[in-house]
Amino acid sequence: MNILFLMKYYSLGGVEMVTNVLASRFLDNGCRVSIVSFIEPSNEILCRKDSRIIYYLLSGFNTSKKNIDQLRNILIEEKIDIVINQWGLPYVPIYVLKKASKGLSLKIFSVHHNSPKTNGRLKDIEIAMSETNNKFCALILCMKKVLTYYVTSYSMWYVYQKSDKYILLSDSYIREFLSFTRVKKATKLVVITNPITIPYIEEYEKILSYKKKEIIYVGRIDYNQKRVYRVIEVWKLLEKKYPDWKLIIIGDGEEKSKLEEQSFQLGLKRIVFEGFKNPLEYYKYASLLILTSEYEGFPLVIPEGMAWGVVPCVYGSYSAVYDIVKDDVNGIIIEPQKDEFDAENMAERMSLLMCDNVRLKLMAKAAKQMSNQYSLDVVSDSWYKLFV
Repeated sequence: MNILFLMKYYSLGGVEMVTNVLASRFLDNGCRVSIVSFIEPSNEILCRKDSRIIYYLLSGFNTSKKNIDQLRNILIEEKIDIVINQWGLPYVPIYVLKKASKGLSLKIFSVHHNSPKTNGRLKDIEIAMSETNNKFCALILCMKKVLTYYVTSYSMWYVYQKSDKYILLSDSYIREFLSFTRVKKATKLVVITNPITIPYIEEYEKILSYKKKEIIYVGRIDYNQKRVYRVIEVWKLLEKKYPDWKLIIIGDGEEKSKLEEQSFQLGLKRIVFEGFKNPLEYYKYASLLILTSEYEGFPLVIPEGMAWGVVPCVYGSYSAVYDIVKDDVNGIIIEPQKDEFDAENMAERMSLLMCDNVRLKLMAKAAKQMSNQYSLDVVSDSWYKLFV
């Protein structure tokens, strides 16, 4: 079987890491795998790519005849049976792909890696609306939001119509997808989660022996989605109460320097900004993981941390998180209060774990067990069933 992953970008991100891990597994099972991206790849992701994967670059993110011809030549040369379109929202990849594959016998599976009902563009408009006091600007932004909503909805509907199957990351997203796109029947929808992309060990007792009094945040540092300033607000309420614990921020982004200044102004002492690092060593030693995103698709940091016995403490702003985390069983979920994040509630719930080592260990064991549902073996089996 010959499989091609179609990417908008090929840089160091969650979608790309999932693509690399799945591609390597398909190769191990005897498939031939290619990756095609519209935009030039980063050196970091190329260094991590399995050398057996064949990589091709198209001529920019557009619907040009050059891109269509290039992709058609690749499909024919590689004798592609299946294309996994990793960008299930923008119309450009599916438009080029359908033109390029005309008359060829192949199947197209498109994947949406986020919550269907929101995205970065819509959230940017909502943020701007909340910050303006000008009625005229508010009206323009409201009109822009409505237009963006319908363009996004139509684009997602278009990709769905042009695909043989459309993959969502959670059962809970099916209703959101149907409502957002106005698709009448879910005949093409399939749910396959993302797999854990890091190595981990099976023995829980060995994992437990590594643990320290550390809380970690892993991810991009931005305002639109991740809202890492909330993590700082929670830590402000915890630091003095627990002098033997520390908070480690792993990641980089546009808000990093601002958050470092915020931490300094608040006089926080036991907070470390590590920048962009491989999170594996941090999962190994951490006891708690905190994630306060405004929206997500399927954040891999949660099951990957759980695989190392890290108990997740998360904001329940997106439905898929309730698939992964069972509140008070293998983690903590703070539900929105009037669409707002409650830092005091999060700090209080985390505090109960930080002062109760027995309960923390029980939840860590349950987290480890839950992570097995997202192993590469389980997820790749779901893909093979779809292929068949």
